Amino acid sequence: MDKRQKRRAEYKSWKKGYYHLCTDGKKGTICHDEAEYVYLVNTISLLDLLFPVKVHFYEVMRSHVHLLLSGRGEHCVAVFDYVRSRINKRLVADGHPPLPKDYDFKLIPVEDEDQMRNNGIYIARNASEVMNIRPGGYLFGSSMAFYSDLPRLFETIRAGDLSVRTRRKMFQTHVPIPPDRLIHPGLGMVLPQSFVDMDVLYKVFPAAKDFETRLVKDYETFVEIADQMGEEITFSVEEAKDIVKQELMMEGRKLSELSNDDRCALAVRLNRKYRLDAVTLSQAVFIPARIISQALKSKKYKE
Repeated sequence: MDKRQKRRAEYKSWKKGYYHLCTDGKKGTICHDEAEYVYLVNTISLLDLLFPVKVHFYEVMRSHVHLLLSGRGEHCVAVFDYVRSRINKRLVADGHPPLPKDYDFKLIPVEDEDQMRNNGIYIARNASEVMNIRPGGYLFGSSMAFYSDLPRLFETIRAGDLSVRTRRKMFQTHVPIPPDRLIHPGLGMVLPQSFVDMDVLYKVFPAAKDFETRLVKDYETFVEIADQMGEEITFSVEEAKDIVKQELMMEGRKLSELSNDDRCALAVRLNRKYRLDAVTLSQAVFIPARIISQALKSKKYKE
C-alpha cells in the first residue's frame, strides 16, 4: 500500500464531522472555459443527492476545487472520486487531456468553531487571491450568497419547470433533480442558495461584520490553512503593509521608530510567518529588496 492509498484508508476511517476537501491544484487544469466551470458547479449540486453529505461552502477554481462538507470520511472520499470522474468525462468530451492518474486531494478535519471560521474564510478568499475580484463577487463560489441579497437580482428558473430532457442535458446525469432548485437560465447553472447549507457558517459568523473583518484582516489563518492544503499564497503590497501595522501594534511599536536593523529583523520574521517575499517586504518596511534578501540568508536573524 503506497502513501496515497494509506492516506485514503485513513480518510475513510474518519467519523461523521465537518471536512475541508481540496483537490490538487498543481497537476492539471479542470476548467478551461465558463461552460466547464458551470458544469463543475452543477456537479457539486448533485453531491447531497448521491451521498450522505451536505455542502456548506465551495469555490471552483481553474485548477482545483474547495469543498466544505459534512459527512463521514468514507463519503468524502467517494465525493472526490465522483467529482474527479465527472471532471475527466467533461475534459475528454471537450478535447482536453484527462487528469493524471495520481491526481489527488486533501481532507482536513474541521473540529471546532474557530476552525470552521478559518476554513470558511480561506475558501471565500480563494478566488480573490489569484484574480482581480473581491471575495463574494465570484460567480463560481458560494460566498456570493453569504450575507448577501444580490442573488435576489438573478433571473432564475426552477428545475421542476424544465423538461426531463433539458435537465439531463444540463446536468449530464439521470439523477433526479429536486424541482425547487434554482437555475440561472443564461448560465444553465444551479445557484448556491438552493443547495448549499450555510447554517453552520451563519452560526460561527453571527453578523456580516464578523465575516468581513476576518475576511480582510486574518492573514495568519490564511497562511495556516494554505500550509495544511499545500497551496501557495501571495499577499499584495497593501496587505503586507497592513500585516506590518498589525504586528507592530501588538508589540506596541511603530515602523517609524525602528532602526534599519530592526526592520530587517521584522522582515525576516514576516517572511517566515506570512511567506512574504523580499520585494513585497521592501515596500512594506521601506528597506531595499537586496538588503532584505541578504537578511533572509543571514544567520544573524535566525532564531
